[in-house]
Amino acid sequence: MVHKSRARSSGLFLMELIIAILFFSVASAVCLEFFVKSHLLSLDSDILTRSVNECSGAAEILCTTESPKSGISLLQQQYPNGKYPDSEELSALADSLYSASSDEAAGTSSEENIQIFFDDNFSQCRESSAAYIMDIHLTCKEQMVHAVLQVYENTNVAEKGAPIYLMEAKHHIARRTGK
Repeated sequence: MVHKSRARSSGLFLMELIIAILFFSVASAVCLEFFVKSHLLSLDSDILTRSVNECSGAAEILCTTESPKSGISLLQQQYPNGKYPDSEELSALADSLYSASSDEAAGTSSEENIQIFFDDNFSQCRESSAAYIMDIHLTCKEQMVHAVLQVYENTNVAEKGAPIYLMEAKHHIARRTGK
């Protein structure tokens, strides 16, 4: 009789051990999922922070210069691997700001697009190895420069998805007398 009782208690102990192992397996799977999600959130936060920094820097360059032409030339010095408008387009951009203040000239505006390319670490790179693209859309009308800066992930698709970061900047260019 003693022998049967011992078999029951060892079976109960084995069942208890299996339940404990199962509990710890489920708990470790949940903890692992939390660690993976926190790592992905950290990566997304890092990308957003770098996007904000790059957009803010480019907006500061554009908004602290005396003309969009000088702002774009400073951007070219800071980001040499970007796509910029040619010199004729830049002249048209400058002319639209300093046109006469007649009713006809008041309605004229000029638009330019600039693209700056970044790799995975947000270092400047060529278009072929870009992981992220900063689009800068400049609109000049009546001595007001309006810049829309957007950072996208480079997906090599014709349609862009939602931007990682979007920023608008406006800057008034003072009219110079004695030109």
